[in-house]
Amino acid sequence: MQNFPKLQKKYDHVLIGFNLSSATFAHYLKNKNESYCIVDSKHFGSSPIKMIPSLETRVSTRVPFNASFEVEETDTPIWGEIKKVDGPPLTFDKGNFKSFLGFGDLKIESQEAVTPFLSTESHIPQLQVENQWEKIINWEEDPIFLDQQITDIQLENNQVDTVTLNAKTQLRGENFYFFDHFDFLFDKLGNHMKKVASQFGKCKWYSSVNMVIHHEVEPEQWEADQLYLLMGSKLQPCLGMFSRIEGHLISRWEAFFPAELTADDETTGSLVKEIKKQFKRAFGFPEDPKDNEHILVHHRVYSDMEKFSFEGGLLPQTTNLYAFSPLFEGRPGWVSEVQSGLKAAAELVENPVNNSQAEESPSL
Repeated sequence: MQNFPKLQKKYDHVLIGFNLSSATFAHYLKNKNESYCIVDSKHFGSSPIKMIPSLETRVSTRVPFNASFEVEETDTPIWGEIKKVDGPPLTFDKGNFKSFLGFGDLKIESQEAVTPFLSTESHIPQLQVENQWEKIINWEEDPIFLDQQITDIQLENNQVDTVTLNAKTQLRGENFYFFDHFDFLFDKLGNHMKKVASQFGKCKWYSSVNMVIHHEVEPEQWEADQLYLLMGSKLQPCLGMFSRIEGHLISRWEAFFPAELTADDETTGSLVKEIKKQFKRAFGFPEDPKDNEHILVHHRVYSDMEKFSFEGGLLPQTTNLYAFSPLFEGRPGWVSEVQSGLKAAAELVENPVNNSQAEESPSL
C-alpha cells in the first residue's frame, strides 16, 4: 500500500467510502478510462476486507451473508455460478442443531438488525467475496486515499464542485458518489434537503462485534455456507458461517448492538465473551486449542434505510451528488454490495460525463 498514486486536484468521479460497492464501481470506471479517486476517512478503509495475520491473506471479517436476490444472466460473469440454498438458519438447542423458527414473543434488542439475515432462501455465489475483492483491486495502481476525512462540501446551484479533505485539501470533481459516511452527508446538507435529513436523523444504527476464527483443528460437526444463529440465556443472538479460504477452514461470527455504544469497552467485551460461549456450547473446543481468533468491531453497519432509495442514486435537489448502498434496499451480504456498485455504473451509462460512450449495460 506504499505505492498509492498522488492525489490530483480534480477527477471526473470522486468516490467517498472504500468498500466493495465503491471498488466495484471504480473497476468499471477504470475499464472505461474515466478518471476517479476513492477517499475514506479510515486508516484501513470502511471495507470489512482485512489482512488476517494467521492466514497471511485478506479475509472478509463480517459473516458473508447471502440473502435472496434477483439473479440475471448478466450476473454470471461477475461471481460465477450461483447455488440456491433453501431452509432457515440452524440454531443449537438442548444439545442438537435445529432449524431456527423465529424469535416468537422474545424481546431481542438487536432483532431489527438480525432479522434481515434470516431469509429461508439464499444464493451462494461460486466466487467468494475475497476472490471478488482481489479481482477488482490493484493496490499499486488504483487511486485510493485513506485517512482523508471529508470536512466540507461546497454546494452551489444544486451542484457540488468541491469537497474539502482534512480541512485543508480541495478536491474537485464532475460527479460525487457517497458509498459510506452518510451521517456526515446528511448533517452537512441538512439545510438543503430538510425532509430527507430529518428522516435520516431518526434512523437507528447498529454496529457489530466480529470474531474470525482460523480453525487449525476442525470442529466435529459443521456445514459450509450454512448460516447459524446461536443464542443463550442472555438473548443476544450471534450469527455465523463456516467457509474455506485457500484451503483453510475459517468461521466468522457477528453480534449486533446499538451504534451509540460502539466505544463502550464493556459492551463490546461482553459480546465477545457471549460469542465465544455460544460457539463453545455448539461446536466445542479441543483440549489444546490451536484456533487463531481475531476480534474486530465495525461501526454503523446496519440501519433500515429502504426509504432512502433515491431515483438513480441522485440525491434530491442536486445534479451531481449520488448515494449508493445495499442498506437502501434492506438486503444484506456482499453480493448486494457488488450490485450497489453496478447500479452506480448503470447510472453512468444512462448519464455519461465528458461525452463518454454509453453502453447498454455495465459489466465487470
